[in-house]
Amino acid sequence: MSKDPDVALHISMSKQCDLYHTIKNLGLPGIEVDTYYGIFFALTSLTNLATVRKAFFNYLEDNKIDTVICTMQHLWNPFMLSAIRRSNCRYIVTVHDASLHNGEQLALYQWWLDWEIRRADGYVVLSDHVQRELRARHRLSRDRIVIAPCGPFNQFSAAKRLVRQPVTPPRRLLFFGRIIAYKGLDLLLEAYRELKPNYSNLSLMICGSGDMSPYEEKLRDLRDVTVDNRYIPECEVTSILEKADLIVLPYREASQSGVMHLAEAAGVPVVGTPAGALMEQIVPGTNGLIADAVTAEALNATIARFLNDLELYGRCIQGIGGSADTRWSEAVSRIKTFLQA
Repeated sequence: MSKDPDVALHISMSKQCDLYHTIKNLGLPGIEVDTYYGIFFALTSLTNLATVRKAFFNYLEDNKIDTVICTMQHLWNPFMLSAIRRSNCRYIVTVHDASLHNGEQLALYQWWLDWEIRRADGYVVLSDHVQRELRARHRLSRDRIVIAPCGPFNQFSAAKRLVRQPVTPPRRLLFFGRIIAYKGLDLLLEAYRELKPNYSNLSLMICGSGDMSPYEEKLRDLRDVTVDNRYIPECEVTSILEKADLIVLPYREASQSGVMHLAEAAGVPVVGTPAGALMEQIVPGTNGLIADAVTAEALNATIARFLNDLELYGRCIQGIGGSADTRWSEAVSRIKTFLQA
């Protein structure tokens, strides 16, 4: 959006953001805010909210900001709404999830998100699936929502994006991201258990934070499985994806997958389930494959298609860039049109 001559873009950014230096290097004007690391500092930082809100209001006024677009809902956002309203700005919130997923249901947090959504002037969503859920949950009219899917994330620009030459069939599977019930790691482990005896050089890497205890029994006796159970900082993402031949998204539900965008940027095909917006993001035979059902058996069969078909795998590597690189400019165009309506 910063490249558009019709847009004067400013950034309000947390100094504790993982991408702080990347964003700062864009050279855009903006305001930097001290937020917090961890639960303890989140609580103590609440004493600074009045000061932050005043500085935020002054920045909006001094720079004649007319629209505030929140790209990610945050616990502090509702505290900033009064400053936004006093400045007569429109408030547009990006809704990643219309409702919390299985395994992350916290009634108070859901209420907090809903409260913010009800007070926004408009909404950006990243998939048609979320658009439908958002309208149903909050009884919103379609004209208050713009669908602006993400393009590939750009950490791989610095690495000149991976150029893969498939000389052998894929054998290194990767599960990446939060480990939580709806992500379906148990389905992948069951599928892997059935696949492994037929592919001796098959391996599985599991990288992400979350409670691994529900999967300990399924992991027992599985060979060539490595687990990196921690929050993965941005600076390590590239090196992890470079080690993968296939990324598996065994989700039981999905608003949209940020891991899918990482896979596109890295040039790694995916196997996903027919859950939520994955069916919008995955184009079968172009950037990956979609299993026939949200089951271990269906995942097994779909992963095996890639393991047995080098031509299909190579075709997806070649096709994964495709239209993906134009989605960011398309997203900007849709958001501009939405704001001008």
